Amino acid sequence: MDERTLGKIKDDLKVISSNKLNSHQSKLFLVGILHEIILRKDLFPKNGDLKIFINILIVEPIGSLSPFRDYIFLSRTLLASRVSNIILKQFQFRDVIKTVDILNNVLPSSEKIPSNHSKNLNERELDDWMNFIRGNNK
Repeated sequence: MDERTLGKIKDDLKVISSNKLNSHQSKLFLVGILHEIILRKDLFPKNGDLKIFINILIVEPIGSLSPFRDYIFLSRTLLASRVSNIILKQFQFRDVIKTVDILNNVLPSSEKIPSNHSKNLNERELDDWMNFIRGNNK
């Protein structure tokens, strides 16, 4: 099965933040999108790269939640299951919207760029993404 483009994922994020879904539907949609993102090796080549991403998206919105233990990051499916459980049971609608906003800001864009500028912009975008997942965000 082909992976969806980041543009389509960003379009789905817009649906979540619109008023088209109720609170529970928004949570379910976010669970699916995050599951897809967690499983993508092109965004996170190593499982360890997911630690900072998950801490910013999942742990920080819930102030009382402690960071995940290292063994959780050994399996992407286990991590996705844990994230799904937290979103469905502990997230409020405002947490969902905050997570969607963060995702929109950190996911690399997939917009078409003129060919003479594409290499420099794509490299800069990739550098920004790698800095984010390694915790060197500005």
